[in-house]
Amino acid sequence: MSENTERVLLHVKFLNDRIEPTIESVRTGTSLRVVARTALDGRVTVAGSVSHRVHRMRASGKVSRHWQTVRAFSLFRTQAGLVVLRVLDKAIRKNSTQHLFVGGEHLLAQLLRELGEQTLLEAVCRDAWDTLDQNVRAVEGPAFEGPGMRAQMCLLLQDLQGEALRLIGDLPVASERFPLLKQISARGLGHSGQMYFLDATAYKAVAENVFGKSRYRRPLAREIERLAEHTLPRLDRPDDLFHDMSVLNWFRLFRGLVPIDWIVDSMRGTVNYTGMVLSPAELVQARALFLRVAQPILGRILAEPMPQSTRIIKDTVKNLGNRDITWRDLNLLPDLIKARGQRRIRGAQDLETLVRSMPVIRVESRSYARSNRAVGIVIHEVDALHMMHSYNEQIARLESLELPRATWELWNDPEFRKSADEFLAEHRRELMTAQQRAYEARVARDRQRRLSVEKERAAWAADVAARLDGLRVGEYRLVVAHDPETLARWGCQLNNCIASYALELGLDVFVAVVDDSGRVRLNIEINHEVGVVQFLGTNNRDAVKELEEASAQRVLDAITGIGLPVSEDALGLRHLARPAQHVAVL
Repeated sequence: MSENTERVLLHVKFLNDRIEPTIESVRTGTSLRVVARTALDGRVTVAGSVSHRVHRMRASGKVSRHWQTVRAFSLFRTQAGLVVLRVLDKAIRKNSTQHLFVGGEHLLAQLLRELGEQTLLEAVCRDAWDTLDQNVRAVEGPAFEGPGMRAQMCLLLQDLQGEALRLIGDLPVASERFPLLKQISARGLGHSGQMYFLDATAYKAVAENVFGKSRYRRPLAREIERLAEHTLPRLDRPDDLFHDMSVLNWFRLFRGLVPIDWIVDSMRGTVNYTGMVLSPAELVQARALFLRVAQPILGRILAEPMPQSTRIIKDTVKNLGNRDITWRDLNLLPDLIKARGQRRIRGAQDLETLVRSMPVIRVESRSYARSNRAVGIVIHEVDALHMMHSYNEQIARLESLELPRATWELWNDPEFRKSADEFLAEHRRELMTAQQRAYEARVARDRQRRLSVEKERAAWAADVAARLDGLRVGEYRLVVAHDPETLARWGCQLNNCIASYALELGLDVFVAVVDDSGRVRLNIEINHEVGVVQFLGTNNRDAVKELEEASAQRVLDAITGIGLPVSEDALGLRHLARPAQHVAVL
């Protein structure tokens, strides 16, 4: 055969031209098309899709329509003789792949039944789900007349299923293609790691499929045999056992990157389990990650328990981002590891932390940018049209002759929009009620009251800061913060969150206790209403743990000695004597 050929197996199309287009768009048609494509090597692929005709009216009145694929599938035979059914659901952006064996014909029948239901959903009457809508006309396919439309569609899909299986050929027998496994999971066969057992009659062949012939060791085959003999019960059918060999995908990530003996040692400490496995896309990203990681770090990751390291690496590759939106450049990773030091990357958790610290690059593919522009235009037109309708309703209610009723062309005129906005703003000011004016006056009074309180607090803070700044208490000196940079420096030195109080600077007083060497030992917060509220050292420790009890008491006495009280809920004053009576705040 010299060229590819394509033959239509089934094409059903319905259209409804009586539905008026809207600015948000409506569906006015549906189509189910299934074709058989023959490749140069003679293999046949059966592919089909369900599409909806989207009918939309632009805000300017221009009508546009296009066909949008909702769901698609393909059924084909691989070069290894396996039959694969791939389904793409664009509504939820999900692509699923499963293998068909003898006895799995119902999976194809179920898919075709769902496609038929999805096609009829837009074509049948809502009152009678088995009759063609009177406004819908059949454009392609057999003539659907009278009731029994579902039965006619089912007959077509049954014939289609038989024709598809005839073109694809006989389905393989699972026990013949995977003699070492007791049970086969058709869904996600490659994802579950069972593909390594294809046509393998000895575990040596499986080990070579996983790690390569040059890296084969007899202990590898023994460990794979041990893992394969451990079957797991299904959750829905406990009596039915199955193999989950996705554990092999994890060890295959280290192929060629670490000595094979390291992998054998890690496999000996691993049991087969149903855990959080990596998807095919995540396996590709994890391999790209490991290629840029030094061998000693990979050895530490292998030495960790597999369930723990698998979950961490899964989260790590998710943090790499999406190449259509944001991405982290893995080429920077070797330099970051070198700067951090290999010994400080003690396992998968430290590697994830390092990846999270990498800069995020903003990227945008052409398709993504084109989609964003289209969505932005639609949203802009919908919002503008709603604003125009609102304007016309207000003009009609006012019965004003000053401005005309807006059309889309007139609404896009900047001069008209400016005059319309000024007219409506003036009208709203004229219709402002006494209650609205009273509300605005109340808001203004509250604002003035708040400003006066802040002015009083600022005067109080300036007075207290002037009395405490530079005050000597034994071998320590009190320093008052006057800018956010000082708070940030104190927070870094004492590892606390005092930098987050920058908005209160100038209204409350923040003091540092500094020794003769210039080292900050304590941070103190003094509030206008309650006085001293925090008296903490490094890592928010109590003052006594940071200083000696006598020194901390002298500092507290110096602060309360100028008339400042201490809050009952103050932090960091454990084991310190507070003043017997609270003196009024200055």
